[in-house]
Amino acid sequence: MLNVLDIVRHVFWNDQLFDRDFLPPEADLEKCQTTLADLATMTGAERIAVFQECGIHNSLHPVFLRALQRLTAIHGSGKIADNYMLHHHLSAHNWSPSLSSAHLLGYSFVNSEAFSTEKVDGPIPRPKGKMVLNSGGAISKTKYNGLLNQGATCYLNSLLQALFHISEFRWTIYQMPTGEEAEEKNDTGVKRTKSIPYALQRLFCLLQRGNEAVDTTELTESFGWSSTDSFIQHDVHEMTCKLLDNLENKLNHVQQSEKGDHSSHTKNNAIGQLFVGVLENFVCVDEVGYHGSREELFYDLQLVVKNTTDIYTSFERFFQVEVLDGKNKYCLENNGKKSYHRAEKGVRLKLTPPILLLHLARFDYDIERGETKVLSRWDYYNNLDLSKYMPHASKEDTDYTLCSVLVHSGSDAGFGHYFCFLRCSDAWYRFNDEDVSPASLREVFGANFGGFKLNYWGSEVPNTTNAYMLVYIRTSQIGHLLRSIGPEDVPWHVVRQIEWEQKEYERLLKERAEDHLYGKIYFIQPNDIEEEHEFLSCRRPQGKQFPTNTTFRVLLSTEALPAFQSFVEKQLGIPISEQLLWYPLERGENGHVFLHKQVIQGVTVSDILCGEKECCVFIVTPSTVNYIEADDIEEGDSVKYELLHHKLYIPLHLKVVFLGCTVLAYKKRVTSAEAIQLIEPFIQKRITEIPADANLRPNHHLTGGGSKCPVDPETPAAPSNERPLGAWTVPPEKIEAEKRERLSVLCEYDHNAYSKCSPYLNSGDILVWQEAISEEDKSGVFYPDIVSFQQFLRRLVPVEIKLNHPPSYSTLINTQLAENMTYEQLQRYVARLIGDPENYDRIRFTMHSPETKLPYFMKGRKKDRPTLGKLLSPPVPRYVALSRYLYYEYCKYTVTEIEAAHSLQFKLFNERVKPISQHWILMPREIPITPVELFSTCVREIQEAKSNSVHSFPTTPVLPKTEKEKELQERDVLDSDMMFYQDLDPDDAWKELRLVDVWRGRIYNVFDKDHPRTFENSTFEESAEYRIEKIPRPIEGVPLQNQSLIHVHHFTMVRQRSNSVETHGDPFSIYIDHAEFAPGLLRRIAYKLGLSEAAVVDWKMALVRENYVVEVQPGVPLGKQLFEFSLESQYQPNQQYPLKMAFLGLEHAPLLKRPVKRDSRVVILN
Repeated sequence: MLNVLDIVRHVFWNDQLFDRDFLPPEADLEKCQTTLADLATMTGAERIAVFQECGIHNSLHPVFLRALQRLTAIHGSGKIADNYMLHHHLSAHNWSPSLSSAHLLGYSFVNSEAFSTEKVDGPIPRPKGKMVLNSGGAISKTKYNGLLNQGATCYLNSLLQALFHISEFRWTIYQMPTGEEAEEKNDTGVKRTKSIPYALQRLFCLLQRGNEAVDTTELTESFGWSSTDSFIQHDVHEMTCKLLDNLENKLNHVQQSEKGDHSSHTKNNAIGQLFVGVLENFVCVDEVGYHGSREELFYDLQLVVKNTTDIYTSFERFFQVEVLDGKNKYCLENNGKKSYHRAEKGVRLKLTPPILLLHLARFDYDIERGETKVLSRWDYYNNLDLSKYMPHASKEDTDYTLCSVLVHSGSDAGFGHYFCFLRCSDAWYRFNDEDVSPASLREVFGANFGGFKLNYWGSEVPNTTNAYMLVYIRTSQIGHLLRSIGPEDVPWHVVRQIEWEQKEYERLLKERAEDHLYGKIYFIQPNDIEEEHEFLSCRRPQGKQFPTNTTFRVLLSTEALPAFQSFVEKQLGIPISEQLLWYPLERGENGHVFLHKQVIQGVTVSDILCGEKECCVFIVTPSTVNYIEADDIEEGDSVKYELLHHKLYIPLHLKVVFLGCTVLAYKKRVTSAEAIQLIEPFIQKRITEIPADANLRPNHHLTGGGSKCPVDPETPAAPSNERPLGAWTVPPEKIEAEKRERLSVLCEYDHNAYSKCSPYLNSGDILVWQEAISEEDKSGVFYPDIVSFQQFLRRLVPVEIKLNHPPSYSTLINTQLAENMTYEQLQRYVARLIGDPENYDRIRFTMHSPETKLPYFMKGRKKDRPTLGKLLSPPVPRYVALSRYLYYEYCKYTVTEIEAAHSLQFKLFNERVKPISQHWILMPREIPITPVELFSTCVREIQEAKSNSVHSFPTTPVLPKTEKEKELQERDVLDSDMMFYQDLDPDDAWKELRLVDVWRGRIYNVFDKDHPRTFENSTFEESAEYRIEKIPRPIEGVPLQNQSLIHVHHFTMVRQRSNSVETHGDPFSIYIDHAEFAPGLLRRIAYKLGLSEAAVVDWKMALVRENYVVEVQPGVPLGKQLFEFSLESQYQPNQQYPLKMAFLGLEHAPLLKRPVKRDSRVVILN
């Protein structure tokens, strides 16, 4: 990570765009265990996760991704050896996500005839000076323009250039109706469309008529990509299919709208006619005279490179006929009878498109190394003859000419660089992002065949620059497909919009040149101050954006009052007679800014700006502020005005709100006591108008969801007036409001500095009011006054508090809290939000794991994590940055009780290894836990409690039945299970039950009458998954010495990991007869799990110890295999090293499948 930081500092840093305070300390990055080689193979999302773990600020993620892309693309996993930059034109302002860029339109004749004419005039001179709207592209040295690389979009640039230079495709894009998108304009005039066709039209127009490299940001934004997605390199072949498919769908939608046709024919449009071909998959069974076929549409053909020498041998491999014989015979079914025959299966070309895309399978998958690149030599040719594969077609349809070669440079599939060679006007050009240069035939062909080359020392090294995609055009149609596209073919609305943007650009250039003569005034009203209190103490909040109708650009020499009043009346509709205007200015000896000065006659704009370029002006009207006349004022009297601002501190909500402003008009100055007395009724009224706390989420802890256990439908519903544990209901409003106590008030003379009001108030003073704290609220108030509240503000950290209930983990509040808030204060804070402040000690917190992005498996104890800062600290030592997530749960018992006792949460399992309820008990720490005490306590809890919701392991019924029958069957099983526990004598439960400690699908410990000392001197692990179940029963009729109790775990093999055995699901124990064979045991297991034999037919049975796996032989007695594999003692639970325990494994995929990870897939969201 230090190498990446070095590139950020010395290559890409720009002080005008980024804040150096956000750069992480080198000491933090040194602790990062992730190597450059690891980062090179990660997806973009995974790289961002590493940045977050290192404490890198969100605003710096794009620049770190750009630096990382440079390192991985040029140096792989090695060190920085030189100062070569991958894209030499880039500086920070070209690709920063915080700045937008519009393109400049050149002369209309430039590059308008792409394949026949030359440019006759020179390029437009680039404007001098740094301008946001300048595209920053390099001036083209040829008659063709390049494309700017956004970070890792070289693959997209190559594809776009190849498509743009196919004139028929460009003409098709120009013909797509996009007039409505062009009519939408934002305030700045820079069009940011979400329409892919319109974005392509603009891009192609700029490539055809411009004179410099063009930015593709607008197009990627139309895909729905963020700025971060531009730093994730995708596969160009996949990108091609996604883009063409998206354009086809949009063309179909247009055609259906115009014709009213909603049929499913999807290929009768211009894109389909250009790129879509037809393959025919066939099967021939000569024995019975059966010939079957199925047509398949394609955008491209994928040719195998591995173990082939050139394009024709790859086609031979593609069309090779497969013989189905032996165990792989073809199955035919006739009248319900199946028969198996020798058959031939293959694919043949039925129809080829005018533009043939050939994807070369240069990337292969190796089980040990992952995805690798095939670097062997593979030849392609300028002309391609497909007549051998289409004997039915004419010569005109099978002859193709090479038009484009898309090249991948790099030895690894995870990174590298794409560029392309294009045939333009019977000459070849190399398009490498923004650089366009003529290319020789050797560069186009021989240099990209792959194979080996000699290095400086005479040794053979692989040539890592290889063709990856070929574009062939039907020779008979090349004149039409590559015809000239003139300026008249470009949609006029696109040209008009770009020309308008050019004029806007020139206007901004002119404004910038004249900036020293003008200033900017931003008009604000009280509602703006409600959102941003900083308006009261600065001339203009940093980073604040203002709408155009409240922004006034005015000459510095202009008299302020009449100009301001006219602008406000015109833009905001406020009559001049009702306006009082105020602006911020330094006040007093300390030079602090207050919003206190009135705009009066004779003051110029320059006087208001005080040498700065921008300032806010506050608009006051009788309807928006509290207007008080301290004296009887008559017309003609000399009146003075003071502007006072009011805030209210609400200690229970931990916030300060803006109440409004008061304009105090007087002839004779009044004391502060008199002024406060006059103002207080207004404050009382405003307090009653404050809306309820929007952060309150009553009963949030009861909204976790989850699937319910099967219950008896005859059970009567709970009465509506019953409350679940911890539920909150809104108390009835009091008939008579209590008499309010007098308000207290302090004056904010400096930023976060408060004191009693001086004898006389001054214009611009900020009065902070506070109501008296009621007795019932005192326990929930952590900072009783505004002075102590400053301690809270100085220690703020972002925190998002979530409900610890999978899978949604719904958010309670996303806010900022002081990192020194105690555990109890956090409990009270959360309890108030969920509406149960009295039971605050039932709130328990869990830390966030930066590794799993889920709650940490261990709970945060009060004594170990006494403050919010400790709770947000990563539980894993190698992570240093504070998390922003904290999870809470509403417990059955108080946290004090839980931490002072043996706490056991367990699920009750039936004999089919399915959970039926979950429970929680506490046992005194002073008493050692024995089987008698434990199981009697658990059974009493089961008998007294109602079943809670749990997630069951999905199963298939033994006998398929209707849904109603299946539901009744499950209910009967549940009733019989619960009846057993209801009838069980708690004092005898230790003879029938056992407690099983399970973690991640593996049995670790067992506590029963035969293993009584497991928890004698220690408490239960809260991270474990405990369950109570019946003690497994031996096989009847088999002597005990001839059978063994073996633990059975479900598992899968993940061979790419060091710990290749991954257990899942619910494990169980079963007695195995030493003379039993595997098929019989598998049938018993299926019956135990409530599965049909068909459901387990593909399960493999194996013996497992650590990562050593041996498949069970079906014809050898299990006893012999068990004890040859491992000692009998190693199958027993409660071992010192549980992971070394041997078990019988059932290898199959999890029945609850996880979603496929798609971070690195191409996704077009629009």
